Amino acid sequence: MNTHQKLFPIRLMTIAMTRIFLLFTFSLLIISPSFSQDEDIFGITRKARAPKSESSLGNVFRSIQEMFSFQLSAGMARYSMGTEFYSGDAKVYPITQYQNYEFGDAPLPDTLALSTRQWILPTVEAGLRLNLFNILTLGGGYGWEKGILNPFEGSEYQFSFEGLAYRATNYYASAGLVLYDASRRRFLLKQKYKKFNGVNRELKMRMGREYQQRIQQNYPWNISIEAEVGKLNVNQGELVVPKVYQARLAAVQDQYTYAAALRVAYDLSEYASIFVMGKYMQRSFVNASSDFTPFSMDQEAYSVQTGLAIKISGTKRCKVSGCGVVMKHNHNGVEYRGSSIFNFQNRKIGQWY
Repeated sequence: MNTHQKLFPIRLMTIAMTRIFLLFTFSLLIISPSFSQDEDIFGITRKARAPKSESSLGNVFRSIQEMFSFQLSAGMARYSMGTEFYSGDAKVYPITQYQNYEFGDAPLPDTLALSTRQWILPTVEAGLRLNLFNILTLGGGYGWEKGILNPFEGSEYQFSFEGLAYRATNYYASAGLVLYDASRRRFLLKQKYKKFNGVNRELKMRMGREYQQRIQQNYPWNISIEAEVGKLNVNQGELVVPKVYQARLAAVQDQYTYAAALRVAYDLSEYASIFVMGKYMQRSFVNASSDFTPFSMDQEAYSVQTGLAIKISGTKRCKVSGCGVVMKHNHNGVEYRGSSIFNFQNRKIGQWY
């Protein structure tokens, strides 16, 4: 076999590899534009965007900054608290019979199941929230509440506290999952209208126009669930029973409070939203008297809060003299806002004001 015959298979292989490489490159060039215009279920757009700052470092900082938002909320809660109470020497404890007096004093049982229910008003929370690609949220903040401690009651008896009113503060951290928002809606609409791809041309065109109209609408609703863990501090009010008993409420040392919440938000703009949040909380307290053995009291609370969330804008407001553009626009390749953070930046027909 001569040299030409030996090199022939190698040349064929080289030509085949070259063609495969060119075909792969051509495929990438075709696919890339489609990806650049696509947006998946998680809302992560692949479109090329104008930088928010003149410097690359400033652009990165502003992009990260836009993931954070401040939120302030207030509301009310309804709690129930109960305990299995071992009475011991009845003379030591502030326990009195509050009903069925006509039958005389009933003997105090060794163990009492006592409980109470009352409103907490108001409850206030302020915090910082991090949005990760409209999928996950991380947050933390400070809560304050004011409530009333009604006497514990059970089996014709009641147990009174030294302080009737109390105030509590709570430092908490939270993590959440976004269940439904504009990006999920777009994904579901896309799946819904796929079934019209195989129909006749007239119906397909009509459904295509309807799909484009619906997909371009501003969808303002956002639904998420959150889990929360925190530490509670209690400050009780003035005395309402004799000082000798010292029946006071205190948070359990080195014990966390837990909560689960459902949050429904409505976007006022890309940067501002109002929300309603329903929360279920579990907390534990002890009777912190020094006169007798403390006993634990477990509390369950259901709260409803309304609030305002403001996202930190990473896009600067346009200061160019004579520029009347109210939408997001570019100057020298840098993106600017044309409106307040309380207005939609890219408004559609009928949204101008």
